[in-house]
Amino acid sequence: MAQSSENILEKARRSGLAVPSAGMKVPAGYFDDFALQMDSLLPYRAEIENPQEVDRAMQPRTFWQKVRPYVYMAAMFAGVWCMLQMFASIGRHTSLSPMDSNPVLAKAFDNDQFMNDYIYDDINSWDLFDEMVEDGTFENDSAIDAFFSTDGVMEADEQTDYLLPE
Repeated sequence: MAQSSENILEKARRSGLAVPSAGMKVPAGYFDDFALQMDSLLPYRAEIENPQEVDRAMQPRTFWQKVRPYVYMAAMFAGVWCMLQMFASIGRHTSLSPMDSNPVLAKAFDNDQFMNDYIYDDINSWDLFDEMVEDGTFENDSAIDAFFSTDGVMEADEQTDYLLPE
């Protein structure tokens, strides 16, 4: 790629891609006294003009300004320590105590109304049936028929096409 110092806008004008008035123009002599105009608009700052004088006249630092970096660093290390403690406590494997040693849970599981409302309500009858088949609870077809009957006993002449309630 050849380097050229020619203005891209001038090339575009010659090739007819840009109109002659394309680009921005500034009034003649605008940048001649730009620095003086900008300097007159900015406020005077003594610390920029004479930094040695300002350093001598600077007020001494307060106790908090001296201690602040160390307090922030101590807070950061305390936060890191707390996070590590939290992650370590999450990672510990603790064994759960048996439910029968907890009297509140034992009483709740002994209550039939509690079991029907909160435990058995989440169990799908198909899941229960599959689990009973896997466990070997049903030894033969008559036990399956008795499971699906309303009274628990099924007659031999009853139809065996079942639709389990959800």
